[in-house]
Amino acid sequence: MPSRRRTVVPAALFTAAALVLAACGTRLDHDTIERAASGPFPGAEQDADAGGMPDRARGDSGDPDATERQGDGDPDSTAGAGADGRDRGAGGSDGPARDRKGSAGGAPIVVGTVGTYSGPGGTAFAQGARALQAWAAHTNDNGGIGGRRVEAIVMDDGGDAGRARSQMQELVEQHDAVAVVAAMTITETLNSWKGYVTEHEVPVIGGDCGPQWSDSPVLFRQCPSSASAVFGTARIGAQRGESTRFGALFCTESDSCARVENQLFDEGDAERAGLDPRYRARISLTQPDYTAECIQARNAGVELLMVTGDPGTVARVASSCQRQDYDPQFLQISSTVRADTVTKQGLGDVLVGMPVFPFAGLNTPAFEEFAAAWDSYGGDSAPGPSAALGWSSAKVFEAAAEAAGDDITRQSIIDALRGFDGERFDGLTVPLTFGPDGTSDVSCAYAMRGTDGGWDAPDGDSPDCW
Repeated sequence: MPSRRRTVVPAALFTAAALVLAACGTRLDHDTIERAASGPFPGAEQDADAGGMPDRARGDSGDPDATERQGDGDPDSTAGAGADGRDRGAGGSDGPARDRKGSAGGAPIVVGTVGTYSGPGGTAFAQGARALQAWAAHTNDNGGIGGRRVEAIVMDDGGDAGRARSQMQELVEQHDAVAVVAAMTITETLNSWKGYVTEHEVPVIGGDCGPQWSDSPVLFRQCPSSASAVFGTARIGAQRGESTRFGALFCTESDSCARVENQLFDEGDAERAGLDPRYRARISLTQPDYTAECIQARNAGVELLMVTGDPGTVARVASSCQRQDYDPQFLQISSTVRADTVTKQGLGDVLVGMPVFPFAGLNTPAFEEFAAAWDSYGGDSAPGPSAALGWSSAKVFEAAAEAAGDDITRQSIIDALRGFDGERFDGLTVPLTFGPDGTSDVSCAYAMRGTDGGWDAPDGDSPDCW
């Protein structure tokens, strides 16, 4: 019989759709990011793990030198807000001797992220920025990198391509960031600065893993390609679902939704993965109810249902189906779920394909480090998919910085990355190889499933590869 659970969709998918609705954003302060990781965003359903950003952070003076460092020595703070509202997430408590020149190891290592952390898109990505800050704080608490403190600057483009381009230029030219890390972005904003970072040879290490992460030698994904992630999720459904009778609902607001539909149905990836496609339909993310689609899916014999949309839409679809006594299992790509998805009506046995390590259900040393850092610096909500994406991005950078030795520059980071061949970074990623053209694709995905109101990682930190 039908089961329960969510949609499979690339992160860029619903965030691209969210661009239609996104409000203005600014660079963020610590409190803003903490609220984003634990509270709702304007115009969306209030959910304990929404992870969205408010429409605006603090005022923007435009003065990059006006940043006032707060939180030094405060274990509950990873960043301080300056006059321009920019978040400089140095974090940690390395003692009163800390100053702008860093610790005895030398000047701070500056990294940063430009991403969509406010507006409806913030529900997907805010925890990615928070994870970067948690990593910086945790790293500094443990001596930094080579004795040097790390600073993590977070800038919110609000889904605006022009703002994203100017913020990227500021991060590189005014703050001299050695790398961009955990760029949780959408297609339009990433494309606005892709040419700039390529021309200036600025390494961009990890992010949302959307389809726009290609065609540049300085974009280093910490994950398989978007197409591989979608196919991998379909495989997880075929192997672990209660039924292979498959159907899907695709949002009309984004071209990314159409790409997923084309891949799974028109190009035949659902069938190749072992599923039995029975039904598909287009939906709007703004629909208050999905009764008609649920009835149609039920009549088509669908028992494994996917929804390409934001987590709120997935929950509303599941609720609509439950009201019709229709209980399909849901199959989702990681960007369409949150940590609390398993607590929603009809979603208790959801299956999820993850492009990086499962955000819950592991007990490996690498996961325990992530969990401890999140407990200290991640805010009040449980970590979800974006937290795992942000943390894995930061750990790839950390490994590259350590490999670069004493001379940490953009070029030395790029050279170090290109030395990784099939590297899994202690099980946090699929096997990654970085070459002159960026990240080589790898056909792997991690499995997660809902069980007893929580999450399970049935294969641990071993991805399914094909």
